[in-house]
Amino acid sequence: MVVTPICNFCAKTGVLCKKCKQKLREGKITEVEVTVSKAFAKAEQKYPKLLQNVTLDRAHSLDNSIVLLTRNGKNLIENEELKYTIETEIRKPIEIVERKADTRKTFAEFFAPLDIVEIDQIFVPPEGDVELKITLKGDPELLRFPLDQLKQIAELISKNPVRLELIA
Repeated sequence: MVVTPICNFCAKTGVLCKKCKQKLREGKITEVEVTVSKAFAKAEQKYPKLLQNVTLDRAHSLDNSIVLLTRNGKNLIENEELKYTIETEIRKPIEIVERKADTRKTFAEFFAPLDIVEIDQIFVPPEGDVELKITLKGDPELLRFPLDQLKQIAELISKNPVRLELIA
C-alpha cells in the first residue's frame, strides 16, 4: 500500500478527516501534497503492485511541475505509464527525487549533472540552528530547474535552511 502525507481513507475518498484537516491548517502538509496523495490513491487502484511499497514524503510545486520526494519510488521513475497516470490526474508534470538513507546520494542525483564538492553543516547562532552549505561544481545552465528552485527543494529534503555555492 502506498503511504502518503494524508491518511489512506482521506486519499481514497477525497475528503479530509479532522486529523488531516488539522495537519493542513498547521502547515504540516500542503494542498499540493493533498492533491498528489489523492492522485496516488487513484493510481494505486490501477497499479497496486507498482505502488505497494512507495512512500510519498513531500510534494512541492515548482513553476509548471511538481517535485515529489519519495522513498522506494523506483517504479515511479522507471514506469512511464504510471508516471503519466499521476501527471494526468494532477494536471502537471512531475519530477521524482528518490530519498536515500545517505543524504549526499540523494543530493547527488538531485543536483546532477553538477558535482557536489562538499556538504557542510553550519551552526548558526544564537539558537544554534543548523544550515547546510552545499558546494557545487559545474554549469548551472544544465540543471532541470533554476538554482533558486532547487534550493527550495533541497530545504525540503534536508529540513534545514540551505546555502548553495557554485565554484568553477
